Amino acid sequence: MPFREGQPTLTGVLSWIPLKHAVKERLFGGRYLRVSDYFIMLGFQYETCALLGRARCDKLNVLSRMLVREENKVEEFITFLRNVSSDRLNRFINEVGEEPKSFFHFISIKEYDSVLVSAFGLPLDELILLAVRSQKIKEAKKLFDRKVPLEVATDKARIYGLEGIGFGSFFPELTERMYKNAYENVDMDKWAEARKMGVDIPQKPDIVSLEEREEIVLQMVAAYTSEFYPELLDPLDLRGYVEERHGNSRTT
Repeated sequence: MPFREGQPTLTGVLSWIPLKHAVKERLFGGRYLRVSDYFIMLGFQYETCALLGRARCDKLNVLSRMLVREENKVEEFITFLRNVSSDRLNRFINEVGEEPKSFFHFISIKEYDSVLVSAFGLPLDELILLAVRSQKIKEAKKLFDRKVPLEVATDKARIYGLEGIGFGSFFPELTERMYKNAYENVDMDKWAEARKMGVDIPQKPDIVSLEEREEIVLQMVAAYTSEFYPELLDPLDLRGYVEERHGNSRTT
């Protein structure tokens, strides 16, 4: 089915996984995200969409038909995804000297660093260390409480979602390693430091296997596809997720 004006985008739908837990509302000024939650959200969105790209890396040409409005632009779009995801990875490796360990490291921390270095001349880990040593934790926490309008966060999440799909498609093995590093080999010292600085994360990270997370993502994509692009359910091997969902709803 062709794109209908006003219909939600796939990456927009997927972005509500992290957004719905982070959005706050003020009496005047509309909804927003704390800047710390904003960067965590971007990393989570990139990760979610990378898992989708990895799971359907052999069907990217079909998946892309839901991501571009003009079908004759699919090949051009795939080339774009390859270029932007490769460029980001190469920049990271050149700057850090190794492949990213997790999507939190690859996206959230790097995005935060770009803002902090521009504003204060120091990346996140050095600012945290300086704040702890100087006992200026309250002042440092103010950095994490800056507000990002929901509209800005939503638009950025859609864009990062598209790139994430490309990353997972072109780097499926690295995507798997990064996910498992994040949920099986968590640096608890850094996790605790982030909580101490005011980052809104649980006391301990949730352990969700790659297979479990992938299942959740594909169920969401199948629901979206069945509503807006039903002709792609079989080419994307998603019909089973729709039937499973309907079967579960009949038994509850």
